[in-house]
Amino acid sequence: MVYVDPKNLGYAPYYQKWLLQKFKVYGDTMRDSLKELFMKYIPPIMDRIFEGLAGEELVEPLNFITPRTNLNLVQQLCNIIDTILTEPDQDPPQEFTDLEKPYIFALTWSCGGALVQEDRDKFNTFLAQVAQTVVPHNLFDIMYDMKTQNLDTWERHMPTLSVPEGARLASIIVPTIDTTRYSWLLRSCLSIKTPVMFCGDSGTAKTVTVQKAFSEMDSDKHSYLNINFSSRTSSGDFQTIIEDNIEKKTITTFGPKTAGKKMVMFIDDLNMPTIDTYGTQGPNALLKFLIGTGKLYQRGGDLLLRDIVDLRYVACISPPAGGNNVVDPRVMSLFNVFNVTFPSKEAI
Repeated sequence: MVYVDPKNLGYAPYYQKWLLQKFKVYGDTMRDSLKELFMKYIPPIMDRIFEGLAGEELVEPLNFITPRTNLNLVQQLCNIIDTILTEPDQDPPQEFTDLEKPYIFALTWSCGGALVQEDRDKFNTFLAQVAQTVVPHNLFDIMYDMKTQNLDTWERHMPTLSVPEGARLASIIVPTIDTTRYSWLLRSCLSIKTPVMFCGDSGTAKTVTVQKAFSEMDSDKHSYLNINFSSRTSSGDFQTIIEDNIEKKTITTFGPKTAGKKMVMFIDDLNMPTIDTYGTQGPNALLKFLIGTGKLYQRGGDLLLRDIVDLRYVACISPPAGGNNVVDPRVMSLFNVFNVTFPSKEAI
């Protein structure tokens, strides 16, 4: 076994491997463009976030709401670009005249998506300087419109308020810029089978935002499983819940009971389970194995290894402060992580 220090290996090999996969689909021109954009943006952004280097000036590094590594950010960048470049049921693939615009959007929600609120403005200023373009709005208020291939505001794509007759007040969700952008990010990541993690303080409407996004997804293609973790949740409890909602498809393959549908598993309070002697949380260790391998062992009996198919994963956690548990970084690395900030005065 050969051990390589992450500082020596870096994040570039992951991006290079991802580029080779893109090359097979989109060709040399797009691969070269993505390589140039990487060299222009990623090294200075990583220096600014982790080392506090803003050009030749030394400033304070930026802070995340939950710990992230430079490799985590590059993985999330590639995932978000995939949501833009991957057009379902489209053949041949869509051609892009200006890759820098979607790249800036992807950088905003990968490298800046998990930053604390007060450091988002610093990141926004620095990214605009590296891009050498004047953006009329904060980059976090801007989305990439795939139809027009241009940057647009989230506000212009915000759905109108629709109140069903006889609806209870507690069931009414008023659309805001926050619910619009986080719902879009969640649905887009799930479309490429990438797990999503929302991290935020109590009162930031993480759960409501997830439920709003689910209501906008095609119910003919998706079923939903809500799980609430507590300090008493064990890995056995978690596996029992999963097995109660799947059925045998073949001898060793299991999937959702609703035929033809993908099951979206929403785990609230992922950080709640008790930390054991070895610093891990049993349910989260099982979740890491399930997401990483797509398999589960049968408990008892012959310990059969079974394939679990057609599952998607969404989770919410509270920031690791004020006594909240810190989730294993190896679990967090499997998710696209977004900081759900408090609503602005305008939104309220």
